Amino acid sequence: MKVALITEGTYPIVTGGVSTWCDQLLNGLPDYTFDVVALTGSGVSKAVWEVPPNVRAVRMIPVWGATASPLRPGPRRRKWIDTTQDALVELWDAALGPDGDDPVGRTSNALLQLVGISDRVGLAHSLAARGSVAPILNAWSRHSPAAGEAPMSVADAVMAAGIVDRALALIDHHLGEVDVIHASSNGPSSLVALAHSWRHGTPILLTEHGVYLRERYLALHGANLSWPVRRTVTAFLRRLCQVVHVHAHLVLPVNQFNARWERRLGALPSRIHTISNGVDPAKFPPVTSEPAVPTISFVGRIDPLKDLETLISAFALVRERVPAAQLRIFGPTPAENAAYKALLVALAQTLGVADAVHWEGPSKGSRPAIQAGHVVALSSVSEGLPFTLIESMMCGRATVNTDVGGVSECLDEQQSTGMLVAARDHVAFAEACVTLLCDHELRASMGAAARQRALTEFTLERCLTQYREAYAAAYARRPFEPVPSLASRLAEAASPLAATSGLELSA
Repeated sequence: MKVALITEGTYPIVTGGVSTWCDQLLNGLPDYTFDVVALTGSGVSKAVWEVPPNVRAVRMIPVWGATASPLRPGPRRRKWIDTTQDALVELWDAALGPDGDDPVGRTSNALLQLVGISDRVGLAHSLAARGSVAPILNAWSRHSPAAGEAPMSVADAVMAAGIVDRALALIDHHLGEVDVIHASSNGPSSLVALAHSWRHGTPILLTEHGVYLRERYLALHGANLSWPVRRTVTAFLRRLCQVVHVHAHLVLPVNQFNARWERRLGALPSRIHTISNGVDPAKFPPVTSEPAVPTISFVGRIDPLKDLETLISAFALVRERVPAAQLRIFGPTPAENAAYKALLVALAQTLGVADAVHWEGPSKGSRPAIQAGHVVALSSVSEGLPFTLIESMMCGRATVNTDVGGVSECLDEQQSTGMLVAARDHVAFAEACVTLLCDHELRASMGAAARQRALTEFTLERCLTQYREAYAAAYARRPFEPVPSLASRLAEAASPLAATSGLELSA
């Protein structure tokens, strides 16, 4: 079977949880042939992963590469430019209009028209001749006054169109001959999958690690963009995510938190099946030693979603109670996050703990970082089913975590397999860290319980078996009914729609 695996900003150009998941799939299913299609930023990215032999091609598509030349003037070409405008008018009216009048169906129809234009003249060329600026302004003027929106300037529309039209231009990229498409996130990567599926009838599998739409809300909320631009971009992304959820053949979230969002965004419950991440127990045997001084460790990329401000602020409170405590931060800093790291370094200096915060840089795997601490800390504001936590549990380390995404599904608080606190609460985070640093017996019992849970629920073998079955089911167009893990069953029973808040979050 031939599978197209589509990624965005992850494998094979950076390390991290989603890239680890991709590497597990490619290496763990050697009897499948894969094409990797990676959406990148500017096109100068280089692979940092060794690609296994069953990957027949790796194609990198720069979203922000060279601008396409516009269609040249002429009657026939003018017809296609006008047709593109008609599709964009429908697209933006559905995006910025109210939820009535079938906006998802209208968005699907508009995108399908854009696929047809792509096949005839190249959508990027048509958009370069006349893109989304006028349709955005018209849709905003039709719908925003009733909602009390702020006025939109032409500059706002140009900025929003520049962002969204780049995504729409990805429709031009054709995949090779494949049997199944597996998108590793919603958004632009799923738009590429959707276009190919409409052209050839190829089934789409969608796996969301973090909830794509939620993470875009969070990112754009803090972006240096005007309110109309943020509102416009998030409106488009919401409709796109809804269309993908409706048309995907299988939706395979890594946790029930994601599944609740996906149901709310229109995915049929019968098509949603949770497949938890897993790790190889042989690569993560129990850690049997502890550092000489009280140490908290973190492993992951330096990124705003990891909310290291909360971790460093909590650590400053830990030092007041445990003066010898150290914080060791393992992980790469993506180039685009250099300013964020500088902010963190300045925060540590302001709080008077810079001498005890150690920036260790990238680690060869997570195990050295896990070994480096008495406690492993995860302070994120968004997660899927984090490998850092699963790997720490498999190693038998006690952890302190924020209650986001699927983190609570990893842990079993009744069995005391890890500590859970509210996101962005540095006081509660500090208290949990102090408790574990000061109680050797609690750390040991928690670590042992965590390893047992990981061995039961989160093994790589279980994970790969379910993806193998999902590929076969999608290819044969038959139902897929995996055996749910105990963690998934408990999470599903806990709160049916507890995590759906935020769909209307202002950007």
